[in-house]
Amino acid sequence: MHTYTRADDVAWGDLEFPPVVELDTVGLRRNWSAWFTLTSTVDGPLCAESTPLLLALLRDENQDELLPHCSLILQGDSRSWLARQARQDVFLGDSPADVAANTGLEPWLFLSRQIAEWPHQSVPRRAVLVRILTQLGFYRLAAELTADGAEGTHPAGDHLAYETARALRQHLRDSAVTDAFARLATEGELPVPRVLSCTQLISILLRDRGGERGSDYWMAYGQELLPTLNEVEPWSRALTVSRFWRAAAFHRITEKDEYGAREAMDAAYEAGAEAESLAADSQQWHSARENTRLLLDVTVKAGTMLHPAEHVERAAEQLLRLDGNEPSARYFAGAWFQREGDLKRAAVEFELGAQAGGLRGAGAAYKAVLCRRRLGDADGVARTTRLLFELDPAALLPEDSVPEGVSA
Repeated sequence: MHTYTRADDVAWGDLEFPPVVELDTVGLRRNWSAWFTLTSTVDGPLCAESTPLLLALLRDENQDELLPHCSLILQGDSRSWLARQARQDVFLGDSPADVAANTGLEPWLFLSRQIAEWPHQSVPRRAVLVRILTQLGFYRLAAELTADGAEGTHPAGDHLAYETARALRQHLRDSAVTDAFARLATEGELPVPRVLSCTQLISILLRDRGGERGSDYWMAYGQELLPTLNEVEPWSRALTVSRFWRAAAFHRITEKDEYGAREAMDAAYEAGAEAESLAADSQQWHSARENTRLLLDVTVKAGTMLHPAEHVERAAEQLLRLDGNEPSARYFAGAWFQREGDLKRAAVEFELGAQAGGLRGAGAAYKAVLCRRRLGDADGVARTTRLLFELDPAALLPEDSVPEGVSA
């Protein structure tokens, strides 16, 4: 049985290695500039790069029927974690207005003005704003803005209801959230938000292991809704179908239905490839790439349950090419190489994931320490332990992973 050491219990004056910062805070700020300066960067994490795209939609005052299609949202207010890790507390705050006041940056000022004008915003623009707030970790503000449920009878009301439910999922994570998705899935007017609500319910109920109606119910219900997508614009139909079958594969994996899971994943990949081929603008192309990223996640995490090792390894390599600057991509790839017994490659991927920061980055650093210890790499253990404590000063480690010379 392991005992654990907290980072703030370590006597750093007894270290045999110099107590220098191993975390590249400059690189961290550059990598995540889409969440710091709200401007795009080259090869930034997909989950962050969608934010500048959505801001660009809002800047077009002549376009009122804009809608968000991007999907990735990181849990746990990762942006605030990143701000602390990058030593950029100026980007902390309870609202975009706080960050705008602290930084004076034009994109934050623009976003705060858009939020201030909420009562006068159209329903589609409100949907985009809620998505941006959710991506940036302002869950409470998103919940407050949408508390009156004033989407009315606007055709985009279902999209706003869907974005609101996603924000509430991050903010509250209780039964009211599943009720919101269930209501939209069964009573909504538009096919896309209805099917997407089923995908959310499948995932939520599988993770939370609860609900009067289980994930199997919503998978069957979603399949019955799929024909209604035939009336939807082809790109949106393809993306929505792919997202549904990915959730269905997740359900079948948990039920150990290997054949059904492979069948669902094949359908998800086929529809995802169609979405990529049909993408007509930057937001559609980005959303299709996000979707591919999520499909690769499932493939790598499922491992040899669904595909031969060679197939999974190719998927892991593709995942790293597509989104290797996002910590969870490195984490999932590292976990795969670890399962396959390649501890050296796993340690490298975990350490690269740690350098990308965020909550998952801290988890990757922890895994890197354990891999380095198993490899007998004392220098690597010291380096990755120091990196972990830079990312999360309250981290816990098995005591036999604490570097020699560090007293608990």
